[in-house]
Amino acid sequence: MINSETYTSLHESLSRWLLLICLVAVGIGQSFVFTSLPPIGREIGLADVRISTLITAGAATFVVAAFFWGRIINRIGRVRSVIFGMSSYAVTISATGFVLQEALAGHLSAEQTYVYVFTLRIIFSMGIAGILPSIQTFLIAHTDIKHRSATIAMIGASFSIGMILGPAFASLLSNLGLTVPFYIISGLAGSAAILVAVFVKDGKHVRQLEKPPGINWLKQPVMPFLGMSTLAILSVTGIQQIMSFLIQDRFQLDVAETTHQLGFVMMTMSCFSILVQMILVPRFRLGVVTLISAGVMLGLSAQLAFILWHSMTGVFVAMALFGAGFGFLFPGIVTAQTLLVKDDQQSRLASMNASMQGLGAALGPVIMASLYQLGQWVPFVVLSLGLLFLSVVFAYCKAKFGTAFKTN
Repeated sequence: MINSETYTSLHESLSRWLLLICLVAVGIGQSFVFTSLPPIGREIGLADVRISTLITAGAATFVVAAFFWGRIINRIGRVRSVIFGMSSYAVTISATGFVLQEALAGHLSAEQTYVYVFTLRIIFSMGIAGILPSIQTFLIAHTDIKHRSATIAMIGASFSIGMILGPAFASLLSNLGLTVPFYIISGLAGSAAILVAVFVKDGKHVRQLEKPPGINWLKQPVMPFLGMSTLAILSVTGIQQIMSFLIQDRFQLDVAETTHQLGFVMMTMSCFSILVQMILVPRFRLGVVTLISAGVMLGLSAQLAFILWHSMTGVFVAMALFGAGFGFLFPGIVTAQTLLVKDDQQSRLASMNASMQGLGAALGPVIMASLYQLGQWVPFVVLSLGLLFLSVVFAYCKAKFGTAFKTN
């Protein structure tokens, strides 16, 4: 017979895994479009530039929408925010698949398709922008402070797994039809929303019916760590952007060979990042100081390998170090943020952090590609300087707010 304490533990574990599955689904929804949309767009007559604006519009909307989700979460609740976001995700992805299907059948013009898909991408991004902050706030509220870094690491790993699975899903499912991935992934999101609605309860949430006092983020002690979060995501998306250029230029490969090697290189980075976040951080319950210090050291080692080790083995080693470094750095930075604000500010912090990460994701490819034009080594030197600056800022914050980090 299961006693009440065991039942509560099982229910909390189920809730935790369901919410992490939602994050995997969000990662899939964010990444599979990079594989599915370009060939379909070309097939229906959209120019490459217009296809890219569809993706950019979604990213820009996410940055703005995430900033406002904190207050909404406080008002309607964390679980309801997740259900709303996942439901919106399911409906808009399915509708996008239907629009593209009609366009491929010749029932919609390229211009009509562009307008419909553009609108749906904006609605999609507005909805999912609240999912990550809601889940992060829920899991923090239901996790002991000693396990907070492990919880944050699992959040990052879950989203990363989704980002890896997205293109794989699109490639495999497209054999059944170009728009099939949209419907299947929509079904996955809808199923997740239903499971959350049925099984996940949040007894610790207190609805804030009155408008809470505003937060001056520029004066918050957490602000340096929001900047660090932007820098971390910027470096990841930037490295991903220039890696194909580096491989092709450094080893004089053709397009097919470059694409082949790039897939393995990206997989190496992602696997090491997930390994650190899913196994090492939870297993050893590493604190903020250890996480950020290890992340900076591994990140610097990766940049040196990129600059000095001019072989394919060197590229793989550098990407492994970089992935592992990010696996330590990301949970360290986000955990530090959560330790510097009050409980009733966690949702607004999470939404602000999601917005800053979105900004980093949008700026990374542009900045790193521009730096690469100055020389193959320039982006890595700049990233090294950025990591050194991050470590100096963290040393200052540790000296000023060190007592907050000792609890983790």
